Amino acid sequence: MAGRPRVLGSPGERARFSGLLRASLPLGAVLVLCGYALGAFIPWGNGLSAVLKAAIVVGLAVAIFLATAATQSRVDAFFKGARGEEQIALTLAGLPDGYTVLHGVVLGHGGLWRGLNLDHVVVGPTGLVLIETKNWQGVVTCQDGSLKVNGADPTRSPIDQIRAQSRILSAWLAERLPEAPPPVRPLICFAGEALEAVRITVDEITLCRSDGLIGTITQTPPPSTWDTATEARIIQLLARQV
Repeated sequence: MAGRPRVLGSPGERARFSGLLRASLPLGAVLVLCGYALGAFIPWGNGLSAVLKAAIVVGLAVAIFLATAATQSRVDAFFKGARGEEQIALTLAGLPDGYTVLHGVVLGHGGLWRGLNLDHVVVGPTGLVLIETKNWQGVVTCQDGSLKVNGADPTRSPIDQIRAQSRILSAWLAERLPEAPPPVRPLICFAGEALEAVRITVDEITLCRSDGLIGTITQTPPPSTWDTATEARIIQLLARQV
């Protein structure tokens, strides 16, 4: 039986935990304001007309309904992202023995709530790969170095996002391995088949579908400075951040 990679961390944990808290803020704020408003008008026998009382109650009910609807859409978005991370985690479990997969690496202080979350980091014989997962619907194409979703610009560029994450991870490792800071290979992986091709490259960024992820990781030659000692040290450092 073929060996399997070492796996650390839980995929999608940040999206579920932090996303649920962030999504609940609108509803929580409205409930607090509703409680304050009701308290301000109690006792109800302070000269308010029946029509005004009814208008206040209806207005508060509408505010709660709208906040709940907004919360539901945000929760759906975060949990969709979590499902994408879990799907990619299943794919990464197919890597051969000798690789280590770290899910939900958090850099900085504040844990799941405030630290920078990296979806997946893979460390192995071919180097260090930083993976940002996208679970998008529609057709994703590349036009003039920019990604398009059904022909339109995405709300947030994943290329800019992975570049920023790569710089932060590189700086974080350089502080701890100043004698031999390892290069970081940034990679964006689309769960499913949204990307028009199995694999494309935009400048230094590799984009691939989940069915091309294993080959993208294992078929790229390692950096010239890569060795087993560096690999072991990186795994040790990152394992503390999951």
